[in-house]
Amino acid sequence: MNKTQKITISFFFLLIVSVGLYYFFKSDNKNMTSELFIVKDTADIAKIIISQDSGKVILTRNKELHNWIVDNKYPGNKKAIKKLYQTLTEVRISKPVLHSKKDSLMKNIQSNGKKVEIYNSDNRLIKRIMVGSFQKQLEGTYLYNPKEKSIFIVNIPGLENDLNYRYNINPVYWLKPEIFSYRPNDIKEIVLNYPEKPSKSFKLKILKDTAYLNHLSNNATVKNLNLLKVGSYLSYFLNVKFASETNDTEKLRNKLLNKIPYAEITVIDINQHTKNIKLFQIKSGSEFGKYDLNKLHALINDKDVVIVKYVDFDLILKDIYYFVN
Repeated sequence: MNKTQKITISFFFLLIVSVGLYYFFKSDNKNMTSELFIVKDTADIAKIIISQDSGKVILTRNKELHNWIVDNKYPGNKKAIKKLYQTLTEVRISKPVLHSKKDSLMKNIQSNGKKVEIYNSDNRLIKRIMVGSFQKQLEGTYLYNPKEKSIFIVNIPGLENDLNYRYNINPVYWLKPEIFSYRPNDIKEIVLNYPEKPSKSFKLKILKDTAYLNHLSNNATVKNLNLLKVGSYLSYFLNVKFASETNDTEKLRNKLLNKIPYAEITVIDINQHTKNIKLFQIKSGSEFGKYDLNKLHALINDKDVVIVKYVDFDLILKDIYYFVN
């Protein structure tokens, strides 16, 4: 076989391989473009709805205040929102899917995936995408555009392959990580209840330049109240944050609602708004019958469950005798 024949055979071999790979990875999409999944102009985004099964979170943008609101109630976490923006602008198609698996993958995502809907200020739908599972071996996450019936493996090049958590349906993930953020002058009343130690529980009422302290068990007024300690105590409510969100929030919430809390804190502000925090000890994973000495579960207004650190609540978890001279 001469040199020319070898070159000709090699050429046809490469041609056959190329055609084979084309049909092997063939997709019905007209082109492989990341525009199927990105939003070019994020300035026009006014609302993002992320849902899966019965879980849903609504993120609403307030252009005038330059902030985001979670479920029309709570201030949004700027870092989490920024990460979502990055995902909506920088996600890129990494690989096509096998043509033979395309239909089954689309059906699976439609049944089990997360639906992401992005709206502008006129409440017009800008983009709808669906998020599938992370594929470690393929180094990316399935994204599906139902309008174009297009599905691809995507990632953020050089940064992250698993994008699933960025489209989070846990509302706590999107919350500004604050438990309490009261200025001393904004607080009207604080009730701290230790259900298993009622003698230490109290109600502290603030009225102009003075304060009143009562036993929670019998409402008896405490005399010799140290107003300097009261002032210091009120300042501890200025910046108390939670450490992280929890998994299976709904299941955990229902479980905690049937338990007696380690401590319960209720704060009423001058506008008559109430925030209730129930704290629950977490069993240690290493020692039977022991509790974690670093963290607690916190149930916020009987709805959201987060993890907090003892160190962030040390200054708040006082007993009634702290305020006495």
